[in-house]
Amino acid sequence: MTLTSTPLHLLTASKPVPQLSSMQMYPSLPNELLHSIVEYIAYTPKLPNSRSKSSFKSASPELLALSVANWQLRRVCLPLLFADIALRRIKDTSQLECYLTHFSRFTRVLVMDNNRTSTEDHIISQILPQLKQLQIVELPDCQNRTDLLRTILALPTVTSVLVNDLPGESMCDHGLSKVVLDRISSTTALSSEFEKYVDRGMNITCLELSENNLLNNQFQFKIFPGLKEIRIVNHRTRDSLSWLSVLSPTHPALNEVWLRGRICGGLKDFDYLAPPFLSPLIKESRRRGLHETFTIKSIGLHRAVGQSSQGWYVIGLTLEATSPSTSLIVILALVASSFPKLEKLTFNLGPWREPERMYDIDDLVSVFARFSSLRILYLNKVFGWLKFKPEIEKLMPPVRSVKPTAMADMKARAESGLLLFVSRLAKQVRTLDSIRIYETYQKWDDILDKPTKSWAIQGWLHVLNGDRDVSRTLVSNIYEL
Repeated sequence: MTLTSTPLHLLTASKPVPQLSSMQMYPSLPNELLHSIVEYIAYTPKLPNSRSKSSFKSASPELLALSVANWQLRRVCLPLLFADIALRRIKDTSQLECYLTHFSRFTRVLVMDNNRTSTEDHIISQILPQLKQLQIVELPDCQNRTDLLRTILALPTVTSVLVNDLPGESMCDHGLSKVVLDRISSTTALSSEFEKYVDRGMNITCLELSENNLLNNQFQFKIFPGLKEIRIVNHRTRDSLSWLSVLSPTHPALNEVWLRGRICGGLKDFDYLAPPFLSPLIKESRRRGLHETFTIKSIGLHRAVGQSSQGWYVIGLTLEATSPSTSLIVILALVASSFPKLEKLTFNLGPWREPERMYDIDDLVSVFARFSSLRILYLNKVFGWLKFKPEIEKLMPPVRSVKPTAMADMKARAESGLLLFVSRLAKQVRTLDSIRIYETYQKWDDILDKPTKSWAIQGWLHVLNGDRDVSRTLVSNIYEL
């Protein structure tokens, strides 16, 4: 629940609004069973690409509606409604005071943004000890709020304080084992100031490095408490992975590594640049003559916590077509067979719209069905490659009102086609949870030699388990350039 997006009268109503009287027609269920049912729909899905490791969960519209249905559902919903709160606006602090009874009983996660005055922080400091269930606090700008941070660290129920920057040198004389830094750059990680925080017990979730840092052995003998993820930018040579076997045993919580750059692609550097995790795909691609038709821009590695340094496997991949002659069906089939545990796939296609290189949506759906572990799929500029049979096109009415222009009609058709394609994907790829759509098109003026208009469709689609329907949250716009 966030105080800024949820009507406060729904959260603090003294009695349910008698709008859903039909609920009384059904036999009363035990609260424990109702809680399990309601919890399933209680929160809106999180965006999979969020860089933040936030624990905050936002209450869904369904939870708000159920909370005012009747007295029994009200009692079931209250712990879920008030479990997570976010203080975004100035008046949220006064609301926290006014409705402290609910917050003190149920709130476990508290998020505070950076727009706070010293007076507000003082009021919050007085309130915090009364939140008896509070476990996690997110305080992004902790460096300028050291008094509040000290109060939070002193609370016995709080186990984690998530921050986005170093707490400030004055905190180095305090125990910082509850403080978790979201991410840190290589420059900061090498500073003597940073060592002071580590010595006081501060944890780090994510370390962002460049390849040079690793090749110079600057990090191989350092310990980063609580480290779970490493991101390496500008990855270029396979030798930069030699550090992984050294770092893994000393960081038992480390379970994810992302390499970003031109991982492999092209005839000359295909074998040299590629890390050993890609060997199965490389060998088969070369054998079939496909090694110059695609590029891998990023790769994600995962291991189960506590496993040995040899237990890493590919969990994520960014695949980009580099030639209009690419056989997408074959390449996707190779990726699926090479990486059976792949969970995240980014699929970038070029602007080619040659009819002979378009693919029937049923064929693409069939090859995506080979990904037995795929949870998150990013589809970038895919529509121009999709071919719809005439009987399928009849199932593609515009999903929103269409202006009488060619650009608007094209955009509407693309949106309908993408939704139809994704809906079929969701039915066949049973592990799929979320799909990110990004589609764009530019109208080019040959006389002016520049684009004059463009349209874009983008957003997240979430698969609803059970019937495998897809929720529609796309943003669609036409732009004058």
